[in-house]
Order: sequence, then structure tokens, then C-alpha cells
Amino acid sequence: MEIYRFDHISQVVPELDRQLDRLEGLFGFSRVQTWEADGHRGARLAVPGSWGHHWEVLSPEGESPLQSFLDDKGGRPGLHHVAFEVPDLPSAVVELEKNGIEVNGDPDDGWVEASLSPPDFGPGFLFRLRGPGTGPMCGDDGLVSTSGKRRLDRPSLGIVGIDHVSQAFPDRDILARWYRDLAGFVEVWRTPEEEHPDMADLVMNIPGTSVCWEIIMPRGEDSFIDRFWDKNGAAVHHVTFEVADWDTALSAASHHEVETFDSNEGVTDGAAWRDAFIHPKLTGGVLVQLFWEEQPGVWVRSDKIPPE
Repeated sequence: MEIYRFDHISQVVPELDRQLDRLEGLFGFSRVQTWEADGHRGARLAVPGSWGHHWEVLSPEGESPLQSFLDDKGGRPGLHHVAFEVPDLPSAVVELEKNGIEVNGDPDDGWVEASLSPPDFGPGFLFRLRGPGTGPMCGDDGLVSTSGKRRLDRPSLGIVGIDHVSQAFPDRDILARWYRDLAGFVEVWRTPEEEHPDMADLVMNIPGTSVCWEIIMPRGEDSFIDRFWDKNGAAVHHVTFEVADWDTALSAASHHEVETFDSNEGVTDGAAWRDAFIHPKLTGGVLVQLFWEEQPGVWVRSDKIPPE
């Protein structure tokens, strides 16, 4: 299966307008499209500095499968899917089914959805795929274009792009081989297995995009990834954004009464870097990681192990 473009990350929330206010204010995203469809309202927002990458927000109204999604999470918001474009959707469906992956939807409608994790490990995170073009992907017909300009009356984090999406999995090598063989993901680096006491990670590039896919696996007897896996399975653990200036990002978070946690800082190859997390309760159900680096690549890559 060939992927040639990363389209968007989607989340489901109980209140659309409240989440849009958060994304346009704290995150500095720009609303570009809104719509109303049977059973939900939605919006797309452009991520600053990205190559056409969007953030999508969906909110159920009345009878809607999205309400079931929230109910299954105890009413809490959360990430719903990641969306890609493929050059040949029917061929992609054939490839997925050949690998034992159940596909929902009809390619004739222009898009389908499926969990792309290995079936033997249970349901994983939801992916949505569509064919070439700019047609509706997720019931977002009846689009209304908006100005594409974010609100400038409040400071934002200064995000300059999506760096990666991180997924929890018991064995990073099993999932990395699976994504490589299924969709052509390319490993770019991994941490030494002994570097962290409770985890090891591996990062892959998603074809046709600057966005990466990180796989984090548990190590040791009391890993946070084990606890996450027991509760969520092969789900997305967090989404990571790069910011232009660290002090500006922290100042904006403080202005919006948002605290960061688990902060780290260091120097690699003579250049400084910083990172920290924002709790899902403050972002609409998504664990968010922020990082800043003085020079490109010093935050996580220059001291890691490249693939053989």
C-alpha cells in the first residue's frame, strides 16, 4: 500500500466551539473549513508551518457514532483517527484485506477506515484513507470555507509544525516491520535499548511527508507504557509539536492557565534543546509534547542509532 500524503489528525470532543477556541488561542491553529452533517459538527484547522497538514475536530449532535466513541471513553474527548491520501484507494483496500485487516467503508465513496496495527495484537488506532483529490473524507461534505486567519488577540505556543505521532506497542521491532511491509514506513532512528529504564522508542518517516511515526515500547517492571497498553491497547500515546521559541511557548501556556510537566533540557553537539508535556485535560483529550531545538536535529536525532 502506497501513502503519498499526510492529511490530518482528528479528535472528538463533546463541545466543538470550546475546543476551537482552545486550538485557535493556545495552539495558534487557523480555522479553514467548518461543516454540519447528520449527527455531527466539524472543523478543519491549519497547523502553522506545516505542509498542508490539518487538525480536525468533530463533535456529535443527536444520534451519532461519535457519541458512542465518547461514551466508550467515559465521556472524555480523545484522538479519533489519522488520515492519509493514497494514489489508488481500491488497491489499498485489497492490500489491507490481504493482510487480515478489516476495512470499513466503500472505496466508491472516496474514503475508508481501518486499524492498521497487526490484527494479532487486537484493534489499534484508527486510520482513514482516501484517494487522490480534495473530496470529502469523513462526512465533511457541505464545507464552508473560512478566512484561515487565527485570532491574534491572545498569545499562542508558537507551533511551527507537527513533528510526530507516538504509538504504544509491546515490541517496537514487530510494529516497525509491519508498517514497513504494509505501508512503506522508513525507520530513521531508534534509542539504544538500555537508554531509558522504562521505555525504548523507534521513529519512522511516513512516506511523502515530514511527519514521523514513533513507536514506544515498555521496559522494566513498572513501565508507564504497560499501564497505557493495559487500558488502551495499540493506541496513540501523544502528538509532538515543534515550537519556535521556548520562552514564548511557556509564556503563552501561562497566559492560558495551562501548566506543562515532565520537562527536560540538554545540549547536543553544542546546541540547546527543551521539551515538556501538556496534560490531555488541558488540550481536549490529547497528550501533547512540545519541543524546541537551537539547531535542527539536536533534540532527539543526532545522538541516536540510525537503521542498519
